[in-house]
Amino acid sequence: MIHNMKIVAYITVIFALFTLACEPSEKKVSKTTVPKTPSFNGPRIAILGTFHYGSTSDFSAMDVDDLNSKKRQQEIRVLLEALKTYQPTKIMVEYPHEKSEKLSHDFTQYLKGEYDLTINEIEQLGFRLAQDLDHKDIYSIDYTLSLPFGALANFAEHHMKEEFELFLNRIKENDKKDSDRLAKSTLKEYYIYKNSEEEDLKNKNQYLVGTAQFVSDSTYIGVEFVSKWWERNFHIMTNIDRHTSSGDRLLVIIGGAHRAVLKDFYKDRNDIQYEEIATYLESP
Repeated sequence: MIHNMKIVAYITVIFALFTLACEPSEKKVSKTTVPKTPSFNGPRIAILGTFHYGSTSDFSAMDVDDLNSKKRQQEIRVLLEALKTYQPTKIMVEYPHEKSEKLSHDFTQYLKGEYDLTINEIEQLGFRLAQDLDHKDIYSIDYTLSLPFGALANFAEHHMKEEFELFLNRIKENDKKDSDRLAKSTLKEYYIYKNSEEEDLKNKNQYLVGTAQFVSDSTYIGVEFVSKWWERNFHIMTNIDRHTSSGDRLLVIIGGAHRAVLKDFYKDRNDIQYEEIATYLESP
């Protein structure tokens, strides 16, 4: 029984780690290749990597102080003002694409003054920013994909237990460091760090070095897990694309681990211009 409980706990940790995760299609972007130059007039995209605001039952997570406090609410307003300088035409959030009607309904009720915001980054940032910019809708882009949590945890428990425990401890240590940084920072300062190259590399290496190590001569379960994570982000990219029109300035608000991967996708494409959101956050 104790052994099974440990397996469940490991699965919970892994799930917590990697979940730090329609409207009818509009006119889609042409797939004709276009060189990106200073005069590029196609769609543009910026990606705001975020942490999750609400309480969580995850085994390991950041400690977040009261974001409803007067101090933090003022910091959210400052952050929103900085995001407005990017002048997004559409706001896209980490909400299940198959439940897009529910998100649109809640946002519409909010615009009417008939919906109270929860402590959730989708609403505190997405809803409020979209309202300030007079947007009439907000877009769901997340994609649910089954990941091999159980198989990975079982393999690690039986064959690489020491490495797995070190891996989990590094995750918890990182969460502690991030919690301490947030406690000492304004939200704008924290988001500048959260959307840095340093943070993106750390998030990617958590998969490419951390999770991918759990393999043997008889299984590639760690690599399969990493592959599924990248596959999920490819689906999210497709959900972004289905709502993209030629003149758009898209702002995607999504977990930092997603940003790290999506950023590479869009920086390498020549039909859309990637904009670094940290540049706008750092502006006076």
